[in-house]
Amino acid sequence: MTAALKRLLLMSMSSGIIFNYMGIFINLFIWEKGNQIFDVAWFNLIMFLAWGVAFMYGANLLSKFTIGTVMRVAAIGAGITFILLSWVHFEPKILYITMIAVPVGLTNGLYGAAQNMGISLFGKGKEFTAFFSATNVIGQLIAFINPLLFAVIIKWMGFTASFFIMFIFIALMIFTSYFVPPISLKEAKEPVFRKFGIRQVFATPQLKWMIPSLIAGGFFIQFQGIFSLIFTFSVTQDKLSIAMLQIMYTSFTIACVFLYRRFSRTRPIGDNKWLTFGMIAAAVGFLLALFPTPLILILSNILTTIGLFFFYTIWSSRQFIATYRLEPIHQTRVLVWRELILVISRMFLLALILGIHDFDGFVFKAVMIFSFSSALLIPYFSKKSDESAEEMVLQGVES
Repeated sequence: MTAALKRLLLMSMSSGIIFNYMGIFINLFIWEKGNQIFDVAWFNLIMFLAWGVAFMYGANLLSKFTIGTVMRVAAIGAGITFILLSWVHFEPKILYITMIAVPVGLTNGLYGAAQNMGISLFGKGKEFTAFFSATNVIGQLIAFINPLLFAVIIKWMGFTASFFIMFIFIALMIFTSYFVPPISLKEAKEPVFRKFGIRQVFATPQLKWMIPSLIAGGFFIQFQGIFSLIFTFSVTQDKLSIAMLQIMYTSFTIACVFLYRRFSRTRPIGDNKWLTFGMIAAAVGFLLALFPTPLILILSNILTTIGLFFFYTIWSSRQFIATYRLEPIHQTRVLVWRELILVISRMFLLALILGIHDFDGFVFKAVMIFSFSSALLIPYFSKKSDESAEEMVLQGVES
């Protein structure tokens, strides 16, 4: 892994604490307003709308500024979020949730644009797998410590105290941003959004297969992401118990890290087989959710968490490998479209989730089966993309 990627890894570590908190405790804060699936789904829907807009704006900013500057703007967005959470409270609830969701989405979108551009411009081949694997390990360590630490703070001192503490990590994020590589698109000969048509950007067969893979991936990520939290919140309202469940899920992910590394070294198991295994585990987890008892919901979360590890480690690295030989401006266009497709597919699923009132209704079962099917399709799309890349190489050799 290059020195540049290692510095981006350091940035991921400092920002990961903020994003882990946002992912668990802001959703819990919203859930406690009325214990309604609609509230959490609406918060996430608006967040991803802001996320998509911010990602596009962040990509445009990179034609003028470095990724460090964009990351600092993202940190300011996080600061605005916690100011609103600390001092602003009003009715109606849906408007209040919307107001909180917008800066959270802006923070994620701007940071995602800066980080993804940095990874794509500095990574080479297998470095992507190493980077995402290392990111996963760091993320799991944060997922071990963060929930327990803030669960104790919230239980003893309340949400407001935890919001104030987050300003320390926002300051750390700003400080760390000065040490990331000075990457930008200033030298690009044309704007990001020129020649931005989807057919122009996804011009090769390998890139075209990314589109259905991204759509299916967005459905899978969103169903797992929102219901892993809602299932946990449904099992217990105690914040320490919620933290311990999150730590247990993290333990299974770390076990997957060791299994993946050990068997990848000692046995010729291809990444596509690991991805298939992960998606089957996730699909079984989805099916178990049809029987929503506390123990079954916990087991469902364990299996979908295992699936998510293999998805992020293998699928994400392949997405970047497919683009790293492209010109920087073309890479940027692919990554912007990649994020937009993921955001749109996640928003589509969230729109369906808005109609879910309980785990026994028809809508929940229909959305679950839809997500189950999407998870099983991901290895197929990934395999077709690999086959297209191999055909291109063979055609190049023959010519």
